[in-house]
Amino acid sequence: SVSHMGFVLLGIGSHTIEGYSGAYYQLFSHGLISALLFLVVGVLYDRVHDRNIANFSGLAKLMPAFAVVAGAGFFASMGLPGFSGFIAEILVLIGAFDAAIAAESLPLWMAIMGALGLILAAAYSLWAFQRVWMGNVFLRKQEWESSLQDLLSREKLMLYPLLALIIFFGVWPAWLLDGIKPVMDSLLLQLEALPSLIP
Repeated sequence: SVSHMGFVLLGIGSHTIEGYSGAYYQLFSHGLISALLFLVVGVLYDRVHDRNIANFSGLAKLMPAFAVVAGAGFFASMGLPGFSGFIAEILVLIGAFDAAIAAESLPLWMAIMGALGLILAAAYSLWAFQRVWMGNVFLRKQEWESSLQDLLSREKLMLYPLLALIIFFGVWPAWLLDGIKPVMDSLLLQLEALPSLIP
């Protein structure tokens, strides 16, 4: 969440149409991705009333469908192509580097730090996913194994539509971007006019 909101600020700070559009898209995308990831944690907590990363390993062997959904959520959060987070982050980076190269509203180091932030967020996400879902099965308490059944119908009903929306907006971003473009153009014009109003 901190990384995603940092991208929103970077997009707004770029003062470009790409940056504004990316910031808007990031807010929308974050709403979907964070909801999915909170539900992933909720499913696990509902089973064993524990959510400490160190207490689990190899859950993919016990809950394969759950591992696929969780993995897709982690990859979407990292901004991999095919997910809505990618569209948001690439637009923000385009806007940030455009602004930095034109030496308008952002220094170049901010755009570079935004790009490096992606690598750090990906490293943490991959470590967490690998630790909990991959490798040999390890559970802090052996009695948890009987509770760790794969996704129930009600859980699929919550998780699958969110995942479908994340993929849909990652594959077809124009559906949202075309709708917000007039608003972003108008906002940029209004913000450009503000300095002239100050004596």
